[in-house]
Amino acid sequence: MQRNRLLASLSQIDQRKIRVAGTCVPLAFKDVLWTPGGHQAHVYFPLEGYVSLLADAGDAHVVEVGMVGPEGMLGLGVALGVPVAVVKALVQEGGWAWRVDGRAFRAVLADSVGLRKVLFSYAYVVQTQLSQGSACIRFHEVLPRLARWLLMCQDRSPANTFPMTQEFLSTMLGVRRVSVTNAASELQAQGLIHYHRGILTVVDRRGLKAVSCLCYARDSSIYEAIFHRPVQGDL
Repeated sequence: MQRNRLLASLSQIDQRKIRVAGTCVPLAFKDVLWTPGGHQAHVYFPLEGYVSLLADAGDAHVVEVGMVGPEGMLGLGVALGVPVAVVKALVQEGGWAWRVDGRAFRAVLADSVGLRKVLFSYAYVVQTQLSQGSACIRFHEVLPRLARWLLMCQDRSPANTFPMTQEFLSTMLGVRRVSVTNAASELQAQGLIHYHRGILTVVDRRGLKAVSCLCYARDSSIYEAIFHRPVQGDL
């Protein structure tokens, strides 16, 4: 379970409880874990890959408001006793996750002070990042937002190369496709990324950080301030 930082931060006793209560499951690209208003029957702790959280703005418009990978969990509503999804959870990069049935998870939660502390801290981090993300969507230009988003993907992926289409990027950022095309072309012209036929490679991570808005650094700092333990080992 060490590949998920939340699980890695638990005591050995609490990790054992989660291990007994759950199972390792594959998450495939484009799997939908739940949709707005749907029942959240499980919680997921990604061990690799990442899942996008998409908000429906109406008129067929959606925008990504969050991303969860091995640093976090999906299904906070289950832990809080309100297992109803408010966003769509879409797998963007496949991998494995530790899945726990909602009832079993609440039983472990009721029996573990350590797990409750970790989840309360994580809930605070998520709330802070969502607030930062809302400000980012409203006030920042497409270019720094794209740089931030690519850094977030790279943080949760084992590789620097991702399958990526401009149509997909425009959906994630909630902007017109031409805006994404221009921003990606500028990043490529600066030698920060390479994009060809739906495959995007991060070439210069340091340069991408310099172009990104401050939201990326703020998101990272709030997480690291609370969950600073490095991940080691394997499940």
